[in-house]
Amino acid sequence: MKDAFERRALLLHLGDALHTLSTALAADAKHHTVHHLLDAHPELAAHAWLKAVSPKMKAAEFAKRASVSFAQWPALLLEEQVDYMRLALAVHDHLFADDRAGWRTYVDAMKHEVEWFGDGLPFTEEPAQAADTAQASDEPDPRAGNADIERANEGSDPQRESVESNGGLYPAWPWKPGA
Repeated sequence: MKDAFERRALLLHLGDALHTLSTALAADAKHHTVHHLLDAHPELAAHAWLKAVSPKMKAAEFAKRASVSFAQWPALLLEEQVDYMRLALAVHDHLFADDRAGWRTYVDAMKHEVEWFGDGLPFTEEPAQAADTAQASDEPDPRAGNADIERANEGSDPQRESVESNGGLYPAWPWKPGA
């Protein structure tokens, strides 16, 4: 998938998250849960990623966590080199830090649109596999720095083409080389 389409998919996801956040805030009930929101607003049920959020989480708590999770996404998606790890970590650390199964469900839902989402994060793997990977790997912790990581194994797929190299779609975007 092209970089521009991946960014677009992530921006659409951000829009879904903001819509859900708005609905949670409009509910204005401290005792409503995410489950109640999904029941009361059938349009939200179409967002597969919401099924990953604990249905027992209060709507107000969801709104708080989701706003922090997605606050940096617009700026990150406009960078020349997107730090894909930071995008995923922001959501994991604020919305799913204490919910490993929910995180895996969220990543699976995101992979339908953005196949690399969550790749390279040790807590995305199965628990036993993550422990083996941590012991066998000499790689630094992905949270340790903001390395210029666009995506894992970028050069391994010859069919994968970036909008940066084809001169198409949006010629005025800042990440187009030579602009």
